[in-house]
Amino acid sequence: MAGCLPQQQKKSAVDAGSMLGIDNMNTRTQDVVDKIFGEYTSGLWEVFKRYDLGENKLPISILRRAFCELNLYPSYSQVLEMVHCAVEYGSPCVPDHITFGEFCVLVDELQYHYERGIALPQPRSLLKNKPDAYEMRRKRKESLQANFQVFLGGSCSGTSWRQEKAIPYLKLQSLTFYNPVVNTWRPELIELEDRAKQAAQLLFFMIDNHTRAVVSMVEVAYLVGSHRQVVLVYNDTWEKVVLNGECPSSRELGDIVRARTVLMDIVERNAIPVFTNIHKALQCTATGLKQNMRVQDLEINHGAQPVKFGHTQVGSALLKLRETFNSISSNVGGKMTKEDVKLGYKCYSGLELDMKWLNQQRPVQDSFSFEEFCCIVTEMKRKKPPLLTSVLTKMLTPVFWVLNRYRPEVYDEVTEEVRDVYLGGSCGESRWREEIAVPMLKRNGLSYQDPHVSEWVARLIPMQVALRERCRLLLYVFTRNTRGLAAMVEAGYYIGLGCRVVLCIEMMRDATVIAGEELTESALNDYNRGRMYLSDMASREGVPVFDNIQDSVQCAISQLQSAT
Repeated sequence: MAGCLPQQQKKSAVDAGSMLGIDNMNTRTQDVVDKIFGEYTSGLWEVFKRYDLGENKLPISILRRAFCELNLYPSYSQVLEMVHCAVEYGSPCVPDHITFGEFCVLVDELQYHYERGIALPQPRSLLKNKPDAYEMRRKRKESLQANFQVFLGGSCSGTSWRQEKAIPYLKLQSLTFYNPVVNTWRPELIELEDRAKQAAQLLFFMIDNHTRAVVSMVEVAYLVGSHRQVVLVYNDTWEKVVLNGECPSSRELGDIVRARTVLMDIVERNAIPVFTNIHKALQCTATGLKQNMRVQDLEINHGAQPVKFGHTQVGSALLKLRETFNSISSNVGGKMTKEDVKLGYKCYSGLELDMKWLNQQRPVQDSFSFEEFCCIVTEMKRKKPPLLTSVLTKMLTPVFWVLNRYRPEVYDEVTEEVRDVYLGGSCGESRWREEIAVPMLKRNGLSYQDPHVSEWVARLIPMQVALRERCRLLLYVFTRNTRGLAAMVEAGYYIGLGCRVVLCIEMMRDATVIAGEELTESALNDYNRGRMYLSDMASREGVPVFDNIQDSVQCAISQLQSAT
């Protein structure tokens, strides 16, 4: 692969372009050449230019495709985080885009995480040596249940995806399935459905935009936490949405989208692909069952969008580089001298920059932009080491990979502050934190993490997860005057995972008003049904459930005091 071009070759390339009548490309060609510092950045440019809009930037909508070409498979939340970090201190800021230099840094950072191979970290709230009640109950019921390979869960009321798409395909593939939708429902079907769900090899869930799917969202999160094999199909189109025959308000729709974004992050953090096309999802279901393949191992050629190490935080290197550049150049839109670049690289990496190498790359260039600084740092980090070092690294890499892969990542006690209680649940107009929980915790000398923010944004999900999982106990309170959908999904996941959780669930009443909007009868039934499901599931798993906030906070305090 070609490295950098000598100065004379650069000039010749530009002159040749003019003779071909493409003078308008000269500036952009020269700009790109100035950012290539060797084999690594040259290779990245070959990928970048295939998706570039012609202005040295990639939009967020196609960023994943560019990474996939490099065998890197970030989650949707990771992509949002990367773009957020790119524009946080950027100049000029281009919302929802990254430039070539930023692309180089982010590719290198993802590859670094892949090379480390760190397993999904365990939350601080995870209970040690807890009996797996779910798994024991499942094994007990397997012997009483016919061997259905696929359980067809998800959106029900008013939907036809099972009869029109899923069932015909599964029959064609000779795969057995359980359909929970019946013409005449009767109470004994609850137990039958539960048995089928626990005995099934794979749980297929369709969450569309025609139902609120409150129970389905909580259930999928719980099943993923319980390490079940789940295929999730998610309809992300939200134009002219009608839910159970009703047009939701913009506020309700925002709550639903937020909950589904949180669910998608939970699924992808566990390396499970999320589908937006039911036909591809069904194909992957058949492939997985027939080839005895985990859903986490499905690849692009199977029709899936893989996610690898979706739990890792990315983008921090980009923030660190920008802070270093701004500090040394003393101007957000400024330039670095060669000496500045040397100092900046040392500040960033703690290593000395090979000035001989840099002078060979740019013998006459005296100043460097942030884009060029990004490329220099990336190229230096990926320069080929001496032969002996390379041989030793190859010999030891498999050993390090195995050690890291099966050693759950733990938080550094010094750098990562651990809190006692995570105050999850209802936000909005609810003031249960300030008025009840916080005073009680302070009186008992316990610390807490308050996740309440003035404005929720999806790109901050990875940071919020990190704060939540550094807490020793997760307290979720659902007041009757809020929907709390996203928090219900979170609670379902951590209960399935086996964490120390305490719940307070208030059922909604008739004529409930949320932010000035009175809930319809259909909405009220959907949200109360979701709360009842969460309460029943928690009780089966031994999680304390209250309907009084003071009692739930006191239970959390008692659990923590007895655990110390």
